[in-house]
Amino acid sequence: MTEHKLLKYLAKPFVIPAGVKQLTPVVFTDSKGKYLEKYCRNSVENGIKWWNQSGRSSSQALVWLKQNLEYKIGHLDNIALYVWFGTCNLTIYDKNSRYINLRTETDDSIQTIVNNYQEIADLLKSYPGCKLRFLETPPYSVSLWNSYQKHPDVQQFKNDDDILLKQIKALNNHIRYMNDTLGTRSPNLSADIHHRINTSNKNSSNIARNQYNFNLYKDGIHPSTNLAKVWLKKITQQIKTDCW
Repeated sequence: MTEHKLLKYLAKPFVIPAGVKQLTPVVFTDSKGKYLEKYCRNSVENGIKWWNQSGRSSSQALVWLKQNLEYKIGHLDNIALYVWFGTCNLTIYDKNSRYINLRTETDDSIQTIVNNYQEIADLLKSYPGCKLRFLETPPYSVSLWNSYQKHPDVQQFKNDDDILLKQIKALNNHIRYMNDTLGTRSPNLSADIHHRINTSNKNSSNIARNQYNFNLYKDGIHPSTNLAKVWLKKITQQIKTDCW
């Protein structure tokens, strides 16, 4: 998409649902949530509970949920839980340099996320009045993040970008399968940064790297204003269906 298309989507009216809300929507995520939460405006958006924590991996999320879910549900009553992790499993953040690196070139990180998500699904089975949905991980860029952090040689991270995109695609395939078993699906957040390229170009790595408009991101990972608003609106549309 382009900024123009994002604005066109945002211009479409959002209809506030009638009736009584049956479930409390909760978005359980890492720093991505902070970029969406600050744009909440209407009554549905303002009713979302945000369990955000910067740098939180799916493993840390699972530990936190085991320790807090019973209390949270007791306080909020039945919830619709939207689980949205992946970034901090697939890449490693160095607090000193502020650069990120690919965690591994194998599928180990993907399997860790899938295993943790399955444990979360098993955990929610004890609360049949609640709903669970796994949100897909949007593509992001190691090289652009490191460029934003003023790395002197970002070209060395281009291959990491290609590997990361393949890992995210594989992870999202797993997430779709898990959502299918739950009888649900995720909004397609990747579509909002996808754009067409010249398919006659036979350099597949170049195609993979250029099929997303990362200029819509603030820093290669986090959404800029309009993209954040679009993702929030998409998630909120799903919340209308799930919670009313």
